[in-house]
Amino acid sequence: MKILVVDDDENNLLLTKLELRDELWHVITAANGREAMELFESEDPDLVIVDIKLPDIGGITLLKEMKKVRPEMPVAVFTGFDQRALIVPDEADAFITKSSSFEKLKEFVRRYAPGE
Repeated sequence: MKILVVDDDENNLLLTKLELRDELWHVITAANGREAMELFESEDPDLVIVDIKLPDIGGITLLKEMKKVRPEMPVAVFTGFDQRALIVPDEADAFITKSSSFEKLKEFVRRYAPGE
């Protein structure tokens, strides 16, 4: 399973990558929306985890653009802010706060992992 993680905080990006790699998933990372779209197009991830606050393109805008191309692809919003009101249910398959354990994030990935 290939997972694209998008977060502008280098420490959060690294920690998330390490946590997900523990499960032997292939993790690719992007620090901004532009880089994320390039990787989305070139790497064809199975699943995307995106932060809401990004320096160039907002996470919700990025999510919408990705869903236009691949509406069936699971996307989780993983953020430090409790902004559920901004998320329309059709746009995100999960909303996970960074203050929660990584186990919730792993549960989301497992739910959509092929063959698991």
